[in-house]
Amino acid sequence: MKEKRRVGRPGITLIDVEHACEALIREGRKVGPQNVRLELGRGSYTTIVNFLRLLGYSSPEKNRERSL
Repeated sequence: MKEKRRVGRPGITLIDVEHACEALIREGRKVGPQNVRLELGRGSYTTIVNFLRLLGYSSPEKNRERSL
């Protein structure tokens, strides 16, 4: 049986989004889906939003700088 090969770019991971958020905080920029995507240079907004929720960046109160 032949192995299926995936075509296209690899997806983003939770770690990718976490590192992007840390970089945004260090730079004093707002953590949000658009800035995370700009920082990463790839990824769907849906995936980014889901990962931001998992990381606790889902509400305005949680978008403030978090301690690293």
